[in-house]
Amino acid sequence: MQHPGQQEHAQLEEQALLEEQEQTLLEQQAQTGNGNEEQSLPENDEQTQQRESYARRKLNLNTADAAALESLGLLHALQIEQFLLYRRSLGPLISIYELQAVPGFNLPLIRTLLPYVWAGNGLEPCYTWKDYVLRGKHTLLLRYTYPFQSAGKYNGSPDKMMLRYRYQFSRYASWGLVMEKDAGEGLFAGKQKSGFDHYGIHLFFRNIGRIKALALGDYTVNMGQGLIQWHGLAFGKSSAVMHTKREGDVLRPYASAGEFFFYRGAGITCQTGPFTFTAFISGRKLDARAGEVPGSAGTLVSTGYHRTDAESALKGNITQSSVGAVLKWSAEKGHIAWNMIGHQFSKPLSKGDKAYQLFAATGNHWLNTSIDHAFNWRNLHFFGEAAISKQGKTAILQGAMITLAHNVDMGILYRKEGIAYETLYGNTFSENPTPGNESGLYTAISLRWGAKWELSAYADVFRFPWLKYRINNPSEGYDVLMSITWRPDKTTELNAQFRHDDKPFMQRQQLRAQWSMKITGEVIWRSKVQVSKTKTSPTSFLAHHQCQARWKHWRFTAGYTWFDTAETEGLYLTGQQFPGDNSLSRFSGKGFSTRLAIQFHKIWCHWVRAVTKEVNTAVMLQYQL
Repeated sequence: MQHPGQQEHAQLEEQALLEEQEQTLLEQQAQTGNGNEEQSLPENDEQTQQRESYARRKLNLNTADAAALESLGLLHALQIEQFLLYRRSLGPLISIYELQAVPGFNLPLIRTLLPYVWAGNGLEPCYTWKDYVLRGKHTLLLRYTYPFQSAGKYNGSPDKMMLRYRYQFSRYASWGLVMEKDAGEGLFAGKQKSGFDHYGIHLFFRNIGRIKALALGDYTVNMGQGLIQWHGLAFGKSSAVMHTKREGDVLRPYASAGEFFFYRGAGITCQTGPFTFTAFISGRKLDARAGEVPGSAGTLVSTGYHRTDAESALKGNITQSSVGAVLKWSAEKGHIAWNMIGHQFSKPLSKGDKAYQLFAATGNHWLNTSIDHAFNWRNLHFFGEAAISKQGKTAILQGAMITLAHNVDMGILYRKEGIAYETLYGNTFSENPTPGNESGLYTAISLRWGAKWELSAYADVFRFPWLKYRINNPSEGYDVLMSITWRPDKTTELNAQFRHDDKPFMQRQQLRAQWSMKITGEVIWRSKVQVSKTKTSPTSFLAHHQCQARWKHWRFTAGYTWFDTAETEGLYLTGQQFPGDNSLSRFSGKGFSTRLAIQFHKIWCHWVRAVTKEVNTAVMLQYQL
């Protein structure tokens, strides 16, 4: 008889990016060009891969710790703490349906969790090396995209491809290989004599005696609240108003196709009693532009594109060596940790001559250290981090969440990041894409009426005491959002939200409405309408409709998008390609786009056609074994 934790769903709902991810990626894309790094969006689908693993071998809620619950990406910090408090107070769950008694858990959330969790016997499993090696799942993924129109300005072929092999045994063991070629890059030709443009390999284990994590090859590092280091996918402001806290394992395996936001080397986490110690070391070659000073590097380039001679000339121009450590003391009601990370470059970084770059860090060495904490007291959850850079500049973040009633949550977050505070891989909850030159106060509330109604709102006021990219004076602004959701039954959901931004570089009002319903047991209909208005452009409009149907082992998806925006503006959608793809589809000008996707078992075929002034057509194939 198959163990409940090993049940495998024959058909899984497509895990498109959540709305909060869409808004986060949009904000990051709108604020590029600041500091020593040319920003790009992290291409990291580790969370999607982890959910697929949980769908095959469900997470046991009676043994899962906070990090395991966080890895689902479906619960915010207060919900995790409330669940752990419930389990400590009343013991292991007897049934999965007992989740309805946990404060902050409602039926829609529980339905979202059901494919990935179960309530086991409450005993921590004890696995042998044989289990680590033989009880996991081998996955081979081939993803290929071919656009039928090509400008012909790149050295390589216009197709894009990725090949990934991965073995995964829940969260306990993982190893694999990733190979990727972007559109326009060569393959065994030109400057790509070695084949693919990017290769990645990783080996990762958890829970081997006192060794809680061991990473070899490619891995990611997350510390505190992101003031000094955060590689993982992290959300910003959105209708999920309580998702403000960064939480997760310090070391995680990296098996994605992105070429910048990870380390390459070795890392280890050991535990003795209440103390956990993590140490890691990394050495990598990065892309960089030449600085104005001979022998220096100007900006690091994180895009990973090597399509032209100019882009290829940037490849591996600088070597980065990194070391770091985390010492964490944990108790039943919280933790406190010391974090440190340092980088050394083969060439000194030089800042630009723009006024907003006056306080940018320079030189061969970077060093950041911080102390972070998180504690619970009754129905309150406190968290925060205080950091200092090598120049002695400081940054602090302090947040709190409170459950006012069974169906009412409230959050508050204050941050103050110095003008000259700099960090290379920071990613905290703030208005800026990277920490520094900001102070602000964020407040949020979430109200629920049974399983049918949910109201969320936030207000954020912020100030930038020094200049910013495209902003030539100290500035301030605010951002407010209100979202209401109605679920009349288990298969229908309607959401409407209004957002008003008053920022130095953008004054915008945005109205969004979306709904989904199951027409029959095998047919689902989804629609979304967005209207956006700024001071400098006329009203932009987008309407998107999608129908999904299943028949035996087949799944069909058809989508239609109609848009009318100013040429300089654009509206965005996610989830238009394969599950786990973090890309944004940008719609600008006036036109329409059609999309057809067919899935048979683990074979996907996407056809996309966009019609504006030019007609663009692409076919995408994905095969998973």
